[in-house]
Amino acid sequence: MCIRDSIKTGLIETLTFPDGSSYESAIRKKPVPMVKVHTLGAEGNDVGLKAHHGGVDKALFFMSDVSFDALNELLGENFDFHGSAIYGENFVVSGLHEDNVCIGDRYKIGTTLLEVSQPRKPCERLSHNTKNENTREVIRQSGWTGWYVRVIEEGEIHQGDELILQHRPYPEWKIRRLNTLLSAPSSNAELEEALAIEELAPAFKRSVNSQLRNLQQAACLLYTSPSPRDRG
Repeated sequence: MCIRDSIKTGLIETLTFPDGSSYESAIRKKPVPMVKVHTLGAEGNDVGLKAHHGGVDKALFFMSDVSFDALNELLGENFDFHGSAIYGENFVVSGLHEDNVCIGDRYKIGTTLLEVSQPRKPCERLSHNTKNENTREVIRQSGWTGWYVRVIEEGEIHQGDELILQHRPYPEWKIRRLNTLLSAPSSNAELEEALAIEELAPAFKRSVNSQLRNLQQAACLLYTSPSPRDRG
């Protein structure tokens, strides 16, 4: 498991799209050989829409080379992770992906220690940047979202550095399972179990809690609805 030859950082710039729309974003990050990592991310890196991106719990964004291949097939694209960021990724890694990375995992990378905090919730800007209107929904439905980390120990990360697992408190809570919670949770109990995970970022917990309320309200309506016999 290692950082592929893809570490990326970027600052905010004004992007203009074929439909005439434009906005400020740092999604098109550029490859660099190494980064100095601090609590809020990496030197030379920024994010747009700070109400939804960045901060301690979303300090850095990881994707897998496996995710790139899967999304290329689903989207009918041929995106290459070696160049500028397609999905706003800071790192592309090999050997790790949504089916074997768990919430709360801690990885030693270079001289840093990073902790997996939540899956990425895709926004519409991904569709704009990829010039494919299906991108956001495909990522949401497929679960190839990537994941955010928080920085436990600051330091440096270089291309080719290995990711060494140090701690795995929730082996049953893989990134893909967390993504499924927001689309097809199996039960209220599963949602409540996720909410009890201390390491799960508060922003993601709000989405889980919203899903729980929806299920509870639906169950309440079903319970209180009159039966055909009562209506007769």
